Amino acid sequence: MHRIGDACYRQLSGPTLPLPRKVPSMPTAIRILVVTANILWLVSPLILTVFGLRDWKRRRGNAGLRAVLPLALGTVLVADWALFVRFLIHSATPYGMYFRPSWATAALLLLAFVAVIASLAAPMGRWQLAAAGVLILSLWVCIGYAPVHHLRRVTFGTVSVDDHPVAARIYLGHPTDMEAEAFALVRLEHGGSDYLFDFDTGKVRLASRSEYIRFPGGLWYLRSVQLGTFTEPLPPQQLNQFRVLSRDGHVVTVQF
Repeated sequence: MHRIGDACYRQLSGPTLPLPRKVPSMPTAIRILVVTANILWLVSPLILTVFGLRDWKRRRGNAGLRAVLPLALGTVLVADWALFVRFLIHSATPYGMYFRPSWATAALLLLAFVAVIASLAAPMGRWQLAAAGVLILSLWVCIGYAPVHHLRRVTFGTVSVDDHPVAARIYLGHPTDMEAEAFALVRLEHGGSDYLFDFDTGKVRLASRSEYIRFPGGLWYLRSVQLGTFTEPLPPQQLNQFRVLSRDGHVVTVQF
């Protein structure tokens, strides 16, 4: 969370001093816009579903099975949305948000995807229900799963092998709001190994390139970055440093 304060400005007008006037700083205005956008993102699926069901109620004619599809989809979407809100509430801790995806959240993610596909066949309220399904799907992916799967590329940090600098790419992810609980993937170029570092425990494990998919600006881990067997690295020689003994006997040093 950003630590933003309001800026106060004093103006002189003649012989008297007016009261201080609080003017929102630009970062504060941006934060308000971000919070507003997130609230709209959260409530829009419910609003769109309601509009889709209103369209179905107004235009329904026959009593065929296809005519009740919008009602079934609306029920599924509202239930999926409500369970996401419950997941969001239960993810809040005194130290920030900590999302714990499970087989149940995976099923709800799949359910939202199926609802999006099925909504294209709805005779009424098609686009409202499809848009609601897409937004629910994006909520699950971006909020429920991205913290433990998505790592962004960063430009800080150096990597060396036996004290010789080497080309490497570093990716950083935050499963929780705590900066100290970050994970970093170091991808050595030119045939080197990949290493996944856990800042919270100070441990490391080898990472396979089949575990993730790269895209511009980051990568997506196919499973949670928290999974796997992490081991103790070599003792560091400096602050914010990891030292790992590679499989071929070289010392890989990562300095953050």
